[in-house]
Amino acid sequence: MTKLQTRNLYIALAVTALVVCAVLIRVLYLPYSGFWRTLLYNALIGAWGVSVWWRILQRQTRNCLLLAAALMLLWLDLRLIRFDFAQSPTALRRLWYAYYIPMLLIPTLAVYALFYLDRSQSRPLPKHRYILFAVPVALFTLVLTNDCHQLVFAFPPGQEVSGDPEYTYRFGYYLCVLWILFCALFTVVYLVRRCRIPHTGYFLWLPLVPIGAAVVYGILYILQLPWLRRIAGDMTVVQCLTFTAAFEACIQCGLIQSNTGYSDFFAVSPVRGLITDNRFVPVQASAGAQPLTEAQMRQAVGNTVTLDRTTLLHGHPITGGYIFWQEDISELVELLDQMRLAQEELNDIGDIIQAETAQKAKWLQLSEQNRLYDRIEAVTARQLARIRQHLIALQSAPDTETAQRLLRQIVILGTYIKRRSNLVFVCDKAEVIDMTELRLSLFESAESLRLCGIRCAVQVPAAGQIPARCAVAVYDAFEAILEATLPGVQNLLFCAQETAQGWSVRCSVQGVRRPDAIPGFPAMQQEWDEDGLLYLSLCPVEGERV
Repeated sequence: MTKLQTRNLYIALAVTALVVCAVLIRVLYLPYSGFWRTLLYNALIGAWGVSVWWRILQRQTRNCLLLAAALMLLWLDLRLIRFDFAQSPTALRRLWYAYYIPMLLIPTLAVYALFYLDRSQSRPLPKHRYILFAVPVALFTLVLTNDCHQLVFAFPPGQEVSGDPEYTYRFGYYLCVLWILFCALFTVVYLVRRCRIPHTGYFLWLPLVPIGAAVVYGILYILQLPWLRRIAGDMTVVQCLTFTAAFEACIQCGLIQSNTGYSDFFAVSPVRGLITDNRFVPVQASAGAQPLTEAQMRQAVGNTVTLDRTTLLHGHPITGGYIFWQEDISELVELLDQMRLAQEELNDIGDIIQAETAQKAKWLQLSEQNRLYDRIEAVTARQLARIRQHLIALQSAPDTETAQRLLRQIVILGTYIKRRSNLVFVCDKAEVIDMTELRLSLFESAESLRLCGIRCAVQVPAAGQIPARCAVAVYDAFEAILEATLPGVQNLLFCAQETAQGWSVRCSVQGVRRPDAIPGFPAMQQEWDEDGLLYLSLCPVEGERV
């Protein structure tokens, strides 16, 4: 037997002893028996109310039960005053009327307590259910004002003030009885539904036992059995005790949540925990908790202690002692071992991948370089072919003047190849480039012309942006004009600017015969003036994406 069961047994024996004492006082007709019996029942119900205050967790349910306990105390005290202290007929009648306040409100509170059985504290009842409380209020108001209308109890003419016992029941009384029966029937039906454990064949009979006892008592009471009237003839006490027993049974069965049974729950809990006092003496331990030394517990207060490879010990101070719990980290250790093995495998795989990535990056770099070199070779193939021709001719030059002429042409073509290759690299990844790149290319080619004795001037915008294909086309147009006019050109002025139609080029050349065509630019216009200057223009000038 657990500690909780032992304590409940002692409490049940104490309650039984109090009830037996009260019954003996009634049977033996001891002096002031009504006072002493009422005192015992008040102590019993008051103690139950105090236990409800400490045990019940759900605030609304606790308030219902506490108010019901207060009403039961009121009922018992009214009965004591009426039978032992009141003298006048008016006082007797008014106390009798006051019975109906607890008689009507206690069953109503039982219904409200049932409403809260399956609700959390944060979920209030729907507002329309509070209207239910207006029914008992209206009924006991009707009873308390019976002297004015006699709609509940009707007295013979002339006996209204004295409250003659030869009264008759009116429809107000039957309304009160119907309301009490309705609440009782609703309570029974609701408890029958709640006592069945879902998905099992089990049924909690304990909450229905007091209700069944109350029904049996009511039938026997109506039959007016002498022995029952002598032993338990006080209907008020029996109704209060059965109500208390029914809801105490709900608490014991768990239908009404309470804070009892924590020791048993902690003992069977899968959490490996240990509760000690301030001297580290164990007070409560779960079934799976390992024994701990005092040194381990002292070290674990506010810290984490490693008991073994798969167990950690945590501790924290609580009121009156300490709580320790052991954490099983075997799954984490196993996962860590797996991750460590995976890390070693990944390190090996990573070295291989890193080597493969380096080889791939090197291969991509070489592929990119080859692509660019192939592109450079493609766009400068004509100039390279002419350089080879000039070099062959240079070897068999008949005189110095011819050799110098060939060398000048080689320098001009070489400069173009250098700057055109640079434009290939610059324009490979960009749609738009800085104007500075085009200026440097044109100025370097112009400088090579001046070294060869050809006066050359270039006019292009000093700053800004230019599409890459236009920059390549402008520089290719400059080179095409130069190659078409060599070797007789003496002066050359080259202009490039942006117009509404796009980029355009204009060039004036002096000291040259009329060329047949400009290589690569058949649409370029040619004009001669009377001074022998050749004007070439093209708008717009566009090229392919480099």
